[in-house]
Amino acid sequence: MYHYIGKCIKRQKSRSILVILVNGVLAVLLNLYFGMIGSYRTQLAELAANTPVKCTVTNPDGTREVGIAVSSDTLRELQAAGQIKGLDCSTRIKAGFGEFEKAFWEGNLNLDVSAVNKIDSTVLPPDIKVSYQEGWDETLFAGAEKVCVLRKSDMEEQDFSCGDEIPFTAYYYLYNDGRRDVDILELGYLRLKVVGQIDDSDPAASGNYPDMLMPFQALWDEFEARQIDFTAEAVSFYVKDPLALNAFKEEMGQIGEYGFFEIYKGENARFSYRGSALYVQDGVFLTMAERLKTAIRMLAAFRVPMGILIFVVGYVISHLLVNGRVKEFALFRSLGVGSFCAVRALWCEQMALAFVGNIIGGTAALFAGRQSIREILTVCGVTFFGYLLGTMAALVFLARERPLELLTSE
Repeated sequence: MYHYIGKCIKRQKSRSILVILVNGVLAVLLNLYFGMIGSYRTQLAELAANTPVKCTVTNPDGTREVGIAVSSDTLRELQAAGQIKGLDCSTRIKAGFGEFEKAFWEGNLNLDVSAVNKIDSTVLPPDIKVSYQEGWDETLFAGAEKVCVLRKSDMEEQDFSCGDEIPFTAYYYLYNDGRRDVDILELGYLRLKVVGQIDDSDPAASGNYPDMLMPFQALWDEFEARQIDFTAEAVSFYVKDPLALNAFKEEMGQIGEYGFFEIYKGENARFSYRGSALYVQDGVFLTMAERLKTAIRMLAAFRVPMGILIFVVGYVISHLLVNGRVKEFALFRSLGVGSFCAVRALWCEQMALAFVGNIIGGTAALFAGRQSIREILTVCGVTFFGYLLGTMAALVFLARERPLELLTSE
């Protein structure tokens, strides 16, 4: 049979070349089609990776992002949340060098202290420069060590050096919604090891630098040790997977006692310092992502029609070619060859030609560089089997005819 198939292909060169070209073109077109879908999906993934969606905890009416009260329970749930990344927490206290009584706090509280969990916190100036003692680096802010960094000028004025353990008296801010004001209450004495200094040699640039930086968790631990309710004054983070915003919003709806609320600025909006609302900056991402998703949906809608098209092409081409070889098929049948064997011979001939055409089309698609080899092989496989399915349908209709009817059909 294989010898016969080879002879037929050589004898009908023009028809064989036609089948090869048709299959090659189908393979190229289908690879371009799926390549476009893959390209849009890649763009969508890159958009999610390169367009961070920032979220900021605010008060209920969205008027304050810094200087609010985010409860420790909310902070713990955010730390355990699976849909966020880059959690940025900070708070501030007032402090003074040494130990002094409450009656003398006004003249001694001359240090603005920022407790942060990362040196690139949004509450810090982006140009702040910190030099660390050997063995320490910016990762100290992610820990809970009782350490700090001080302004260089304060260290020189007080004659401090890196490695010194220095006592401080600290006071914290209490935000009172009822009276709409801020109280300052005594936290107590802290002993912190100085492990770095803030470069404030340029007065113009360092005007808004804090006097001291310390780890956020270390300050939180001090509050809990004194059984004082701890709150953060600023909290922000990023969505881990912007393509899973629904899962993110569902998780945020379970944070805290009632979940994060949407910012409300209506007529009955009441001012509060409570950090209970969430501002999600997803507008740009959603606009761009929706365009890509629409393009993907439109292209994906043609998958079934494309499959039908391959089947129809296989059927039509095979039907036309077989019509020119009806008497050859009838001769097979007249010589006692079963319909199955006769159909198999013609089908195997078409299969060999379709295979060559897909190899050529797949090679052309590979040089285009839009898809991987695995994707190209998958698409060529779909084209190959779709075409042969159409061929089989055409040959089955032919096999149903009687030999005598086939001989008199022309």
